[in-house]
Amino acid sequence: MSAKRSSGGPLGARSVRNLLCGDEGAVTMVFAVCASVMIGSMCTAIDAIHYEMTQARMQMALDVATLSAGADLAHYDTTKPADLAKWQTDARAYYDVNMPSGYMALNLPNANFSAQVSGAPATGQTIQLSATGSMPLIAPVIFGKNTVDNGSGNGGTGGNQATPDTAKVSASNAALRLPKSTLELVMVLDNTGSMSDYANSKDHTQGTKIYGLRLAAQNLVDSLFSVTGNDSYIGLVPFTTMVNLKNALQPTGKWLTPSFDKYNNQQVSMAVNKSYQGSGWGGCAVEPRDVSSNLQAQAYEPAKTPGFTPFFYNVPKNGFSVYNYTTATKNGKTTCTISSPIVVQGVPLTLKSGGLSTSCNTVADSSTVPSIYDRWYQKSSGTTTTTYDQNGNTNFNNNGPCAIAPALFLSKDKSALTTAISNMQAAGSTLIPTGLLWGWRMLKSPWSDNVAGKGNGWISTDTSLPRLETTQALQRVVIVLSDGQNDPGGSTGIMPPQAFNGLSGVGRADLQASSVRRADGSTLNPGSMGSVTDLNAFQLAVCSAMKQEGIIVYSITFGDYGTDPGNAQATMQSCASPGNYFHAPSNATLNQIFQQIAGNLGVLRLTQ
Repeated sequence: MSAKRSSGGPLGARSVRNLLCGDEGAVTMVFAVCASVMIGSMCTAIDAIHYEMTQARMQMALDVATLSAGADLAHYDTTKPADLAKWQTDARAYYDVNMPSGYMALNLPNANFSAQVSGAPATGQTIQLSATGSMPLIAPVIFGKNTVDNGSGNGGTGGNQATPDTAKVSASNAALRLPKSTLELVMVLDNTGSMSDYANSKDHTQGTKIYGLRLAAQNLVDSLFSVTGNDSYIGLVPFTTMVNLKNALQPTGKWLTPSFDKYNNQQVSMAVNKSYQGSGWGGCAVEPRDVSSNLQAQAYEPAKTPGFTPFFYNVPKNGFSVYNYTTATKNGKTTCTISSPIVVQGVPLTLKSGGLSTSCNTVADSSTVPSIYDRWYQKSSGTTTTTYDQNGNTNFNNNGPCAIAPALFLSKDKSALTTAISNMQAAGSTLIPTGLLWGWRMLKSPWSDNVAGKGNGWISTDTSLPRLETTQALQRVVIVLSDGQNDPGGSTGIMPPQAFNGLSGVGRADLQASSVRRADGSTLNPGSMGSVTDLNAFQLAVCSAMKQEGIIVYSITFGDYGTDPGNAQATMQSCASPGNYFHAPSNATLNQIFQQIAGNLGVLRLTQ
């Protein structure tokens, strides 16, 4: 009899109980358990990978944010709460740019992001950034949120905790911001007459502007040189309408051409003639003009043609004529007898005599070239001795056209810099581009003695200065300060006339520069030394050329500019590198700005 297959036989359908109790059920359960463990392990591994990726990306974004926020300090005074808050907002923005929103579902509220800065800009600042966020985990979805033993072994409630469904991800770092160790800095500073005014017309306790400038400049030098192991060099270019180069460049160097027939066919001697006050080269030079009489916004090179020419204030082409005269009065009528002139060739028009008179209609004659006096009349019976300059002033030694504190080339000599800064005096008129051009040349490697040839470049114990522009980690910086608009001066008073300054030259008042354009697009061909608009255009051309060569320009306007009719502040702002324009209404503010700039001349180094 054949056996019948029962419902409980091997070939029949089996209950769940039978399945679990049978061999096949055991295998199924093992597989189920193993699968769960495998999936859970895989999820845990994925969570670990996600964590590592998120933490690495967070750290990278925070490192970039730290360096960016450190550079951003240049635009804020973080001792002020409002500035600190703006800087912190910027720091978070730098982080967000490099950490995409929702990356790995990371949640980082603003309250969990911290940006702090400590220290002073001049001596060093520490920037610290930290961030803590949370990311969801996959494993708890598989394992659930049941309590797990925390390993305490006491079996009580304190020994168990819920399985977390998120993981905390943190990152932090710090950067040290120190004044840059490889620095060539030139301070181009206004020494004009208005700098003798009080910095604050209502508060004279702050002193004059020139006093405040000396103090701020000296404090900057102290700050930069106080950094251990610094390799910083600082130069000084005081300017009016000219720059005095007598102690900075050799008068026998290739850069200077003592022959300039177009104006002085008698060739003024570079040496001093004791018979004539003001004779010899005073240290100021005239910018070169090309064959078409155009000025260029260029640093040039010492051996470039045409070269610079020595500045002599008013050496008449046809000689300087001295007329002696006598007067006699009879019956109430005065007569004047003038002798034949004594003609002196090749010397500046400064006379040491018994007196200067305009009686008998004997006045200085300016008919040949505007504002150029080529003769004096002196009374023969004069008994006193007075020195007159070309404008008829009696204070030649203090206010001569080139009587300005000399420039000092890049130096690490703190004592020499202190002396040069303290020698700055306020007298003269204003040509900002003249100062900028010579500041630029102090940072231009072709002007080093090594490149130009012995005796042709800047006078320095280190003849490799200024260094090659390609020098690694070299930072070239100019700080230019002025308390007013461009103004070349007039034909009277202690200011030299427009026809005599370091930019226009001697005997001409045009500002012809065909490569320079005004704001309306027209060229300076011709331009005028009497036009503030033209002078501003030339200044901006110089600033633009400097910045294109990688020079960082800081510009500062100083004092009360009122409504700024000459656009001096706007011009100085455009002159500066982006974000590097400042206005100082007082001496105290000026000192703060110089200290902030000292801190800006730094490098950032991550320390964590």
